[in-house]
Amino acid sequence: MPERRELGSTAADAGLLRAFYDALYVPSFPDPDERESLASIERYLRLRAEGWYGRNAYHVRLLLEGGRPVAGSISDYLAEPNSGVIEFLVVAPEDRGRGLGRALLAWTEDGLAADARAAAQPGLESIVAEMNDPFRRPPAQDNVDPFLRLLVWGRWGYARLDFPYVQPALSAEQRPVTSMLLAMKHPGRAAPPPAVPGARVTRIVHEYLRWAMRIEVPDRCAEYRAMAEHLAGRETVALAPLDAYVGRDADRPLEVHEIADPHDADLDAVLRLYAGVFGAAATAADPATLRAAVADGGGRTGAWHLWALRARAGDPVAGMASFVTLDGFGFGGYVALAPPLRGTGRLPLLVARIEEQMLRDGRGATGWYVECDDGAAPALRRVGFHEVAVTYRQPPLRAGGEAPRLRLLYKAFGRTYAPPVLSPSALLDAVGLVYRVVYGIARPEEHPLHRALERQLAASGAATAVALR
Repeated sequence: MPERRELGSTAADAGLLRAFYDALYVPSFPDPDERESLASIERYLRLRAEGWYGRNAYHVRLLLEGGRPVAGSISDYLAEPNSGVIEFLVVAPEDRGRGLGRALLAWTEDGLAADARAAAQPGLESIVAEMNDPFRRPPAQDNVDPFLRLLVWGRWGYARLDFPYVQPALSAEQRPVTSMLLAMKHPGRAAPPPAVPGARVTRIVHEYLRWAMRIEVPDRCAEYRAMAEHLAGRETVALAPLDAYVGRDADRPLEVHEIADPHDADLDAVLRLYAGVFGAAATAADPATLRAAVADGGGRTGAWHLWALRARAGDPVAGMASFVTLDGFGFGGYVALAPPLRGTGRLPLLVARIEEQMLRDGRGATGWYVECDDGAAPALRRVGFHEVAVTYRQPPLRAGGEAPRLRLLYKAFGRTYAPPVLSPSALLDAVGLVYRVVYGIARPEEHPLHRALERQLAASGAATAVALR
């Protein structure tokens, strides 16, 4: 078993801290705005030794093998809200899969519980942890698959606090980080409660900024004021399961199978389901078109996907989805859910899985468009889509065919708390690329429908942002 070592302010501990910082801490924060400096961590340890924290606490805990740090955590105890904070927890890449992360977490959580007892509390009420939101990756690549990270922390009992968390700038040379979320755990409870008081979340964030980030007056911090304003209007803040946020839910399983081979055993079932749902409507492509797209690998300047959906591996196909990831955004094709998937709350899970795939396609997409009829729009709005306030028509799918009027909707990836901002030029460029790649229109800017959209936007007077509804 690795040796446990909580660092203090001795010379020997300073050497271990530097080894930990260089070998594990810095590589775990490719985005420099997310990490503390070595000098700051050394100062915090000195302040703790001097008693500056009072009933609060600051900890750097390491697991060592042969004197080498193989794992480490940085955590805080906040006395007033009686809450722990895990700022950072990492295991060396070559030492993962040995249970060190869970062991380090247990030691860290036990230490925070001891802090609560030392502060004359009957027990630790909660622990919060910062982590990257996988749908808003920082500019630099994450050191761990961010979707897998959330699944692991979900198994450890943490759930996502449903509010727009922003890490304020850690120094004058750094910038705020908007690509994070805050998760919470209630020690001793088998499952997280469905919600926590908004005032409690506000107090935890306030004290975290004050004691861990050394922002002496959080009310003067723009990021804190924005979070506090959001929370002030909410009696409670929902605690959402981390696994469901990334499209996995043990109570509502959703098995996704990518069809990339025309001989795939699921292809015929998917095309039968597609034909049964969409029929010969003007908005529906011929099933043979989907079969041909599989045969030629999508045949598009983009990453095209066709999925077979079922509840569990081995079940009959009960749903399908097609979509394409283009440069800068995604575009939804067709989605159909049949029993036993239909009406079971799996649409948010499917949306999350599609967004994950669009991110993994590596084309810089941050959101996606869909076309839909009036009947589908309400369900899409409930999962975060916003309708673009234009009269939109789908290009004809067949020679001489009609151009059906549809609704055009857009969604930024992940959970959002404000409508997206789409400039007229960005919208026109996106629609033009969809026309060219999806509908095969060689010169989209010359197409009557594209020109009609351009005239609408010009007449609206929108210079910087397209109206949404």
